[in-house]
Amino acid sequence: MNVKKMKMQLMATAASVLISGIALTSATYAWYVANNTVEATTTKISATTNGFILQIATAEQGPQHGGEQTSLAASTTGGIISPSSTNNLINWYVCEGWNEEGKVTSYRKPTFVTNGKPGQYGADDNPHYAYLKSEYILYTITETGLADVYLDASEGSPITLSANGTPTTDTIPKSMRIGITIQNIKKNADNKYIDDGEEELKVVYAPYEETGKGNDAEARDGWTCIGNGTDGKLKPVAVTYPYIYATTYTDQNSQNWVATKVGKNYEVSSGTQKIASSVGYDGVKMRVYIWMEGTDADCVNNAAAEDPATYNVNVKLAGISAE
Repeated sequence: MNVKKMKMQLMATAASVLISGIALTSATYAWYVANNTVEATTTKISATTNGFILQIATAEQGPQHGGEQTSLAASTTGGIISPSSTNNLINWYVCEGWNEEGKVTSYRKPTFVTNGKPGQYGADDNPHYAYLKSEYILYTITETGLADVYLDASEGSPITLSANGTPTTDTIPKSMRIGITIQNIKKNADNKYIDDGEEELKVVYAPYEETGKGNDAEARDGWTCIGNGTDGKLKPVAVTYPYIYATTYTDQNSQNWVATKVGKNYEVSSGTQKIASSVGYDGVKMRVYIWMEGTDADCVNNAAAEDPATYNVNVKLAGISAE
C-alpha cells in the first residue's frame, strides 16, 4: 500500500447533529409512514485554539475571519423526519400505496412546502420532513493557504451515531443514512457569500451494513433506493452513490474515504477520496443530509409504542495542507 505521510496541521474538526424525540406506532406496514417521525434538535460542540489550517462555521455565520480563530465545531437545528428515499439528494420519494400484505406498491415525490424548511412537506399543521439538511462553511485562515479535507478516522469512525437514553428499538439507527455534499461559494457585489456551481454528493454513510430485502412489493437485496426501473416504473433499484458503513471505510468501488493519524502525522493512502480539495480563505459549503431510507430492510414498524432515546450524529474532518 502506497502511504503518504503528511505533517499534522490541526486536530479533528467536528460537526454535530442530535436526532431526538423518536416516536413509533404499532402499525404493521413498511416505511412506518407519515404518523411515525423522528424529531431532531442539536447540541453544540466547541473547541478553542489558534492557527489551525481548517476552520468550520455554519453557513448562516459564514467564514469567521479576523481575531482569534476558534471555529473548530459547528451545529444547526433539525426538524422532524419521516422515511423517504433518494439516490442523489435531489429527487426524493415517499411511499404512497400498499397491497393486502402491507408491502409498498407505489411511490410519489413529496410536495415540498414553499418557503418551508429544507425537506418539509405535508400540511403546515402536520409537517414532515423527507430529510434534515445542515449547512456549514469549511475555510482556512489567511496564513495557512489551502487545505484538502478528509473524513478523520484518527479516533475511530469519522461518522458516529450514539444514543442518549435506552432505545426500545433499533429501527432508527439501522435505517439511517448520512450524506455529505460540497458546493463552491463566492462573494457577490454586496460582499455576501453565495453558492457558485453544482452541489456534489461525495459519500453516504450508514451506521449499519444494509442486508436483506425491504418491505416493498418488488424489493431487492442490498443497498437500494427508489428510482426508475427498466420499465420506467418507480421501484427499488440499486444505488449509484458511493457508500461506506459501520467501520468499513472503503466503498463499493474500492475507494478509501478516511485519513488516519499515527503519532503526530496524518497518513493518507494513495487514492484516498477527499471531501473537499484545495479549500481556501473564502471556503466551500458542506451540507450534511440525514434521512431514514425507506427501502432499507430495517425501516419497518416496531411493536414498541414509543422510543424515548435520542441520537447524536458526529462528523469529524481532517484538514491537511494542500500541496
